[in-house]
Amino acid sequence: MNTQILINNLKFLKRSVRESPDIIRNVLAHMRGPTNIWPDPAATRESPARAYRLAEDLIPVHVVTPPDGHYMTTFFDVNPFSPSGRYLAVTQVPFINRIPIPGDRARVCVIDLDEGRCDVIHETAGWGAQLGANVHWGQTDDLLFCNDVINGRATGVRLSRNAGLDQVLDGPVYGMSPDARYSYAPNIEYVNAIIPGYGVADPLLNKPRQREKASRTEGIWRTDLATGRKALLISLHDIVLALGDQSELAGGSYYVFNVKVNPSNDRLFAVIFSTGVPLRAGTPVQLITMRLDGSDVRLAMPDRLWRVGGHHPNWTPDGEHILMNLRPKGEQMAFVQFRSDGSELSIVAPGHKGSGHPSIDCSGRYLLTDSYTVEGFKNERNDVPLRLIDLEKNEERHVTWVHTKDLLGPRRIDPHPVWAPDGKRFAFNGTVNGYRQVMIGDTRGLPSNG
Repeated sequence: MNTQILINNLKFLKRSVRESPDIIRNVLAHMRGPTNIWPDPAATRESPARAYRLAEDLIPVHVVTPPDGHYMTTFFDVNPFSPSGRYLAVTQVPFINRIPIPGDRARVCVIDLDEGRCDVIHETAGWGAQLGANVHWGQTDDLLFCNDVINGRATGVRLSRNAGLDQVLDGPVYGMSPDARYSYAPNIEYVNAIIPGYGVADPLLNKPRQREKASRTEGIWRTDLATGRKALLISLHDIVLALGDQSELAGGSYYVFNVKVNPSNDRLFAVIFSTGVPLRAGTPVQLITMRLDGSDVRLAMPDRLWRVGGHHPNWTPDGEHILMNLRPKGEQMAFVQFRSDGSELSIVAPGHKGSGHPSIDCSGRYLLTDSYTVEGFKNERNDVPLRLIDLEKNEERHVTWVHTKDLLGPRRIDPHPVWAPDGKRFAFNGTVNGYRQVMIGDTRGLPSNG
């Protein structure tokens, strides 16, 4: 057996033991039944912006969600700011002590950043502990999309900021095209088979799982957000055929995870997991890219490189390159980038250790990321930094420190910092006084960002 595979197997076993209490919490939750705490589904709350850690913050940072509830943004590659920039989309979740079970309901909320108000616009059963309800903005400030469970089927819905539920879509919401015309997504009922907290809640027994090793009926779905109709863009069977030699993953089952369209709106990437690979614990990972019609499938990051150490790919602003954490040649974790076909791999910000969920602002000058508590960056309070690296000067500063309750496993609270499209702000998650909250950092005072 490959030495790196053996090391990864041991790490997986250690992580499984550490996360076993989460399994117990989940079983107990199923025994008790769903938690529904929303007395008024149309509630409006005052939510004035409050300074976060005024004495410590490098730039102005404000908490913008109501102080007595749990709120979260979606992911580090999903813009939560409305097209005009006035509104912020968040998910209000009923608890943070466990992951949801079927029937637990969250709320989609919109923060009016001008008036300091939080409006509830929808209640949903289609959420997870890491991505919330996967809320995306449409083409206007009145149009949003998220996931829900409708008549037992996990799918996407279209929402009006002023009127709530507008249409039930045929397909799920995940990776949206920059023009908000299409959603490209896995079947969200299967996502928890590979990584809990990112799909919709699993039942305790008879969990949804794919029946084929490389499914001919599952893969990447494209949903037309105007008509609501979905179609299978490309099956897992056809993806695997296009990847060439997969002998090291033979015997495993393939699943689609994160799907993301590039800023140029001409290619997407998809994170592909494998389960049940003989002698491989956990879920080996590969990254593929393709044109938006499902053609020209390329293997951008193979298992043989990813398994040495790596995580969290993201498109760069040029639409040609992908940024991620990787241990090139087994060395220290670094920020690297490569072209969509996997070529021209190079280190970004040399000398700076990779961590968290990295992204680059629209100007291409600043790399922003967070850190897991196990990556060596936390302080004596168990807070993790938001790291801002000036790529022009190759200099790093900490924007602020974020308390995440030092949680691990599927109920952890990742900051997931995400840039606004104009690069003048970013949003992130954290905890304040025991509540999960969303904060906004103002970067207009940084060089070239005014």
